[in-house]
Amino acid sequence: MRRLRKIGVVLYLIAAVVVTGLFTGSQFGPHTDRFNALLAEPWVRVLAFACVCVVLAQMAVLLIAAIADRPEPAFLRLSGNAQIEVALPALASIARAAALCDDVLIEEVRAHVRGRDRAEAHIEVEAIALVDGDLASLARDMQGRVQRACDRMLGVPGVSVRVRFLPGKTTTVIREVR
Repeated sequence: MRRLRKIGVVLYLIAAVVVTGLFTGSQFGPHTDRFNALLAEPWVRVLAFACVCVVLAQMAVLLIAAIADRPEPAFLRLSGNAQIEVALPALASIARAAALCDDVLIEEVRAHVRGRDRAEAHIEVEAIALVDGDLASLARDMQGRVQRACDRMLGVPGVSVRVRFLPGKTTTVIREVR
């Protein structure tokens, strides 16, 4: 999908340059007669029409995306109840406190609301392991602790947790200069 998006952006930029160049060249500048003669050619008209269609299609896509874009909610509604809301920073703070242990360094904790009724949350914990060992079991332990703490805090289940370990090994080179 990312490659297709890049191809679309490049196509849009080329089409925008062609349309802008043909319009400004035919309206302004010392060579308007040459541009008008060029626009009299049928293949140039077809090219200009195709480029205008590409630009208009991209503008329509951007307009639809701007209209359809909804900001991410900042609150989690417990069991879909509109009367009870929990702020995402509070949920991330609980998750950070529950994920702490001696063997890991917590880098970042993010919480996102999921579901139509905003009753579910997804928590992503990024950590750096300070020990060499079984990272899968360490991640499962962290995931369980965070899951239990959030369920206890909320009073209802509805939190999914993902733990990801970042690379923790760095090499430091020290050189003396005499």
